[in-house]
Amino acid sequence: MSAAVLCTLALGQAFGQGVFTGYELSDFQREGTARSVAMGNAMTALGGDLGAIAINPAASAVFKYNEFAFTPAVTSVKTESKYLGVGTNVDKSSFGLANLGGVAVIRTGRSNGLKSVTFGFSYNKHNNFNASIKAGAEDVDDSYARHLTAMANASPYSGRDFDDNANPDPFSYGSYYWPVILGWNSSLMDTLGTAPHDVFYPTPSIDDPSYRSTQLLYRKSTGSIGEYDLNFGFNLSDKFYLGMNVGMFTVWNRVEEKYSEDNTSAGELGDTFSYMDQYYTQKTTGSGINLKFGFIWAPSYNFRVGASISTPTWYSLTDKYYWDSDVAFKDGYSASLHTPEGVYDYRFNAPFHYNVGFAAIFKNGSISVDYEGSNIANARFRNNKDINSIDYSDYSSENNWMTENFKMANKLRVGAEVYPVSNVALRAGFQYSDSGVKKDLMNTAIQNYTGSLGVGMTFGGGFYLDLAVAASLKKSTVPFFDTEPIADYVLGNPNFAQINRSNIKVLATFGWRF
Repeated sequence: MSAAVLCTLALGQAFGQGVFTGYELSDFQREGTARSVAMGNAMTALGGDLGAIAINPAASAVFKYNEFAFTPAVTSVKTESKYLGVGTNVDKSSFGLANLGGVAVIRTGRSNGLKSVTFGFSYNKHNNFNASIKAGAEDVDDSYARHLTAMANASPYSGRDFDDNANPDPFSYGSYYWPVILGWNSSLMDTLGTAPHDVFYPTPSIDDPSYRSTQLLYRKSTGSIGEYDLNFGFNLSDKFYLGMNVGMFTVWNRVEEKYSEDNTSAGELGDTFSYMDQYYTQKTTGSGINLKFGFIWAPSYNFRVGASISTPTWYSLTDKYYWDSDVAFKDGYSASLHTPEGVYDYRFNAPFHYNVGFAAIFKNGSISVDYEGSNIANARFRNNKDINSIDYSDYSSENNWMTENFKMANKLRVGAEVYPVSNVALRAGFQYSDSGVKKDLMNTAIQNYTGSLGVGMTFGGGFYLDLAVAASLKKSTVPFFDTEPIADYVLGNPNFAQINRSNIKVLATFGWRF
């Protein structure tokens, strides 16, 4: 399996069996409540918020009252990409639930020792995959068909083996060869019969050095990771707070890609091959589980220290995928071909995460600082021993590759809250995270910045409303490669693409304390 870097890595939406599935599942990009997002999710030492429970389970032990809240969110994503000097923009908006939860506080009646026990439930959205990208270039002196030819020549098969009516069925060779099968049966390739097997070459017009084309890749991704936490908290003398989560995760992601190539050659070359469109669709679903433990220590009213650590997250996942292809020539020949649906079941262990936080509490507000770390190099794929699927392999090469090319992913979060009057809070926050990818990995550079503002208001009867807006920018420079959906080849040459993904998220939390 190729280790080429995806441009979708830069978008935070890469899915598919391979190392960057592991990357996405290892790197948590949380949403939360409007309060926690407005404060940059710097909640490890503060607690007392439903969005903080996913960060530090001890957050529930800080609650003084029962509480229920839900947080809808609207997200607008703009992706700007520049490849071979051509810039393109894609906008996409989505609506969803960022957080839902509740906490029940059971008081023991004691003035010291175990003062209260809390039971909570919290849903948080992670890694919102709703985004699109479009990138293209004109006058490209290469073709996807040439790459398919190279794949065919590296295989042990002849042209006759790739015929759609061959026996055995060529689709049984494995999904790696499925794009080759489509290309062969749509006349994008031909052969010279030589020993020990055929030599493949592109159809003559594409094989000519003077061939030029306009190429375009469009990718749309939807879905997210959902975290559902069953929480238990313990308040010891209002000084030490302990908590534990049993975390359950759901994974749903759908990726649709379209690669187009149009012949723009001059003269006779422009009168032969016309265009090709290749479509790839993949859906990844699954579930996971982990445990998380945390504490908050308040040595004085004005200062708190918090920390949490989670076990690895154990996932069980399924990919379902297929290709479609449309090819046309100027002489009237055309072909529309399809592959069967591939199914691949596998397991993945995401690395453990830890958080450390400090908070200063004042009469009319607070300031908090968090650090989160996770060593993505420790992520591991595992075989699913109870599968009956098309592909089956061990993951020693993928696991070794992740060890060599990933590293510790670091996040810094800062938040502040001020009460100008007793029932109104003003909030601000900032987050920075690096990629967890080694800098020498094909010169990949990825950085994430998020700034946020918010306001909170309390009303009679224990009701409250929190509002927040967060703006983030992910700046990336990556080689415009793809691993399996377009079979290691996208948009001609492996030139670098500059990709800036900005998103604006607006959240509203409706809550009730009782």
